[in-house]
Amino acid sequence: MYKRYITYLIGAFFLLVSCSKDIYVDSCHYGHYPTKIDSSKSTNKVLIIGIDGFRSDAMTEQISPKIYSLFTQNNTYNNLEHKTEEDTYSGPNWSSILTGVHLNKHNVIDNTFEGSNFIKYPSFFKYIEEHIPELNTASFVNWGPINKNVLSKEVDYAQDLENDSIVFQKSIELLENKNPFDVDIFFIHFDELDAAGHDFGFSKNINEYTETITKLDYYVEKLYDIISNKRKTEENWLFIIVSDHGGDGTGHGDYDNMHIRNTIFLIEHPDTFFKNNHTSNMTDIAPTILSFIGIQSNEFSCKKDGISLIKQYSTTDNQQKR
Repeated sequence: MYKRYITYLIGAFFLLVSCSKDIYVDSCHYGHYPTKIDSSKSTNKVLIIGIDGFRSDAMTEQISPKIYSLFTQNNTYNNLEHKTEEDTYSGPNWSSILTGVHLNKHNVIDNTFEGSNFIKYPSFFKYIEEHIPELNTASFVNWGPINKNVLSKEVDYAQDLENDSIVFQKSIELLENKNPFDVDIFFIHFDELDAAGHDFGFSKNINEYTETITKLDYYVEKLYDIISNKRKTEENWLFIIVSDHGGDGTGHGDYDNMHIRNTIFLIEHPDTFFKNNHTSNMTDIAPTILSFIGIQSNEFSCKKDGISLIKQYSTTDNQQKR
């Protein structure tokens, strides 16, 4: 009888734990608490550069000098072992990057996006549009499914473009010429590195792959220069580089392969401290962005899997508190 009672208690415990995980989101009563906006941050700006298929050991001083220099400077969070989702396709990983939740929630398990659950788990752009609608948001991509399935209804201006060169040129025009508006939160996606990996091989020893990285490094340098100049005019920009997966051979379908599951991630800001003792994953990008622009949403906090990588105070805040 005693053993049967203990068995019942153990079974009930595991049932409760399992059920609590299943109903985690539904059990959150975030509707009773209004979203808080930090007005001191609500004019901050963010540039996110997505580079598809960047194998982390191919990021070297010789191949990508500008990106390398960013990874080695102070006031950054950087990780060359930034982990993919267990499904190492582009669809699941860009979805996790944009929503802040893992694939078991957004339900994207391949590049078809079939069965996606973005109504319950939207991208961080939706929270921006709902709570700080005066911010101008944009997404320029060279892989159309990102906009088609995730962002086109949640940003002010979405463009599906033919190649990386046009993505770069159009991005420069938007940032410098403010056409059609002065962008505040901007997602850019480059896809040709992934194509080079599939065609020739994901490796720092493959010329076609490394030459594509070098070209993208030039794009990053020019975009970073624009952001640096904007900072000099009192615009407060957060600069992010992230990839969705690495690769090996001509594919990226094996999570157990470290060259596939490890990719690159960088956040740069001149006077912000980051949680450098934390090991990042795809779901940390969205919380970091919302934290930087001062959106404290109980709905998002309930649903998210990642954390903000920004520490509570920037150096500017600390100086003001002295």
